[in-house]
Amino acid sequence: MDLGATFTAAAVCRAGRADVVAFAPRAAFVPSVAFVNPDGSLVLGEGAEQRAATEPDRVARQFTRRVGDGTPLRLGGVSMTADALTARFVAHTVGTVAGMWGGPAAGVALTHPAGWGQHRLASLHAALAAQGLGSTVFLTGAQAAAHAYAEHVPVAAGELVAVYDLGGTGFDAAVVRRLPDGRFALAARPEELEVGGLDFDELVFDHVRRALGDQWTGLDPADPAMRTALARLRRECTLAKEALSADTDVQIPVVLPGVDTRVRLARAEFEELIRPTIEETAATLYRAIDAAGSAPADVPAVLLTGGSARIPLVTQVVSEILGRPVTVAPNPKGDAAIGAALAIGGLDADEPAARMTEEPTRVVLRAAPAPAPVRPPVPVALAAPTRPAAKFGLSRTVAAAAAVATGLLVGGGIMLASNTGPTGAEADTKLPSPTRSTEQTVTTTPPTTTKEKKAAAETPRRTAEPRRTQVEEPLPEEPANTEQTEPPESTTTTPPDTTTTTPTDTTTPTSPESPENPEDPPAEEPADPGQAERPQS
Repeated sequence: MDLGATFTAAAVCRAGRADVVAFAPRAAFVPSVAFVNPDGSLVLGEGAEQRAATEPDRVARQFTRRVGDGTPLRLGGVSMTADALTARFVAHTVGTVAGMWGGPAAGVALTHPAGWGQHRLASLHAALAAQGLGSTVFLTGAQAAAHAYAEHVPVAAGELVAVYDLGGTGFDAAVVRRLPDGRFALAARPEELEVGGLDFDELVFDHVRRALGDQWTGLDPADPAMRTALARLRRECTLAKEALSADTDVQIPVVLPGVDTRVRLARAEFEELIRPTIEETAATLYRAIDAAGSAPADVPAVLLTGGSARIPLVTQVVSEILGRPVTVAPNPKGDAAIGAALAIGGLDADEPAARMTEEPTRVVLRAAPAPAPVRPPVPVALAAPTRPAAKFGLSRTVAAAAAVATGLLVGGGIMLASNTGPTGAEADTKLPSPTRSTEQTVTTTPPTTTKEKKAAAETPRRTAEPRRTQVEEPLPEEPANTEQTEPPESTTTTPPDTTTTTPTDTTTPTSPESPENPEDPPAEEPADPGQAERPQS
């Protein structure tokens, strides 16, 4: 069964062949409508639709959308949950098919919207179990439509099928992958919108109201005949929408109290009304394909299904937005039921009951987990080079800085600094303090002129040239100015190190985990960290 919010279709699979059940001479589906009699008995399907015009307060429509909601529906003087009403409707349909085909089915498969979660499935399963249908197999409409498609077009294991399902009250966009055992599983999380064919019916109805003008505004809403007349007019609007899939224009009969006329609607006018909604659904399908880690051009098949998929504008817009051809299901309203019958027919007779008994909320045609998205590398911002200065006290950068330091003679003083910023092995030796979240470096800069400071600050970083060490003759010691500067923030993350840092080689940078010269004695930290240690020439 393809359980829809507005219509439900059924199919029977025998010996690997599935056929749609004809509930009426010209209808391969039954309205998803329930009518409650005063005594509490239910009338379901076409009979409920016929009674809806006279007693609309006893009619329930689109109750499948309320599955999982424990709030009861009030129909006349009877209260019933949507779960119980849906289960009664499914049991009624299964019994009708059994009477038409000579006996009960060996298994039952039921489709549901791709966006339903485990709570709604468990709630519906419990209600079905109360009706003797606890072994019902659940699968999404997209999986069922793909099964029906694979009966006509070969789909190899691992290939994707994108399904555009535009139903009466909702739209589902999903991508399924063929499994090696022939089943289909969701390749990514599906997308859904609360738009469908009923919205298009309402647009046609609004067109009729605008065309009537003063005739419409002059109607009396309290007239008892208006209720029946409006229900009939809405059915005419639905028929007009369906007729425009093949005709270029239609004449909508309007019979209301004091009004008897026809309203013309051309296909071009209708397409202008629905185009924004169709474009939104096509963009949603594009997102679903992207979520599956693929591009529209790389998906072997894009399948359009659902009652409104036959509208010519749907094919045109979806093809334009995806930039590729699409396929309309041969029977958009019945293909999901055919696929569900094929899916249940391909399983062992005892398999659905056993699985549903163990895990009542699990879908037998289980979806493969969506592949984890590939995360881009985290960008790392390199610290800007600091002004050359001598390091005093044994901070965590002094060992590496001493190995690659260059002596610069500035204003008669000696200053040791690295030619490059904290990159490579040098950056690795810059470890966080075990007791403080930030680190201050005490630097001593000999007196310099303003021009010399500017020249030192504008010295370009050199990363490609080998590091060199230049030592000048020391001048007489002069008093030094001491200033504290905060090291630049860096996004480079290094593991904490509790061992003593070993100086690195001047030619080959090494990591702190594997020092070049392990035999060198570790540097000792002075008792007073603030005491300046003069560099040796």
